[in-house]
Amino acid sequence: MWHFLEQLLLGCGVFSVPLGIFIQLIPNELVLAYGGYLTGSLDTSFLFVFLLAWAAFVISQIVLYGIGRYGGRPVAIRLYRSFRISEAKQRRAEVWFETYGAWIVCLSVIWRQLFAVSAGVMRLSFRKFLTVTVLIFAVWSFIFVKLGMMLGDNWRHIGEVTHGFLPYVGIGIGLFFLVRYVRANPRLFKKSA
Repeated sequence: MWHFLEQLLLGCGVFSVPLGIFIQLIPNELVLAYGGYLTGSLDTSFLFVFLLAWAAFVISQIVLYGIGRYGGRPVAIRLYRSFRISEAKQRRAEVWFETYGAWIVCLSVIWRQLFAVSAGVMRLSFRKFLTVTVLIFAVWSFIFVKLGMMLGDNWRHIGEVTHGFLPYVGIGIGLFFLVRYVRANPRLFKKSA
């Protein structure tokens, strides 16, 4: 199946970037790296590929949010099953939304279906959802299209390049939430009398 999906990417040229993002079966880092590779091989501009990827991410996230918001939990649970997301993970995502608010949408870069649909189910403000989605996927698209440009013909090895990079992203996101939690609960560090 992966060979078929890769051939589909290779056959669609620059429009394989939004197609790969919408299909959501191919790792988005690979799709973006391929888009970066295309900037050199097809004389396609970086800006065009970046905007194409960014728009595809935002549109796909809005659709997933809408499914969660208007379909509710029953539709979300069926969708989660098709993406092999357990109900326990879905409940955990909802608890995170209650605890951290809209910023938990930042984790959509790691697991798009779970966090976008959960945001809809939890009735997160669409404006907040869209703001965080636009910001986080702008950064994500920029980084991976640029990495694909730098890797050139070796774009398929993006996993090896990001293997050491992604833990730092996770640590950065974790530190962000920790600082936010500490700032929201200053009494944790007051001396007890």
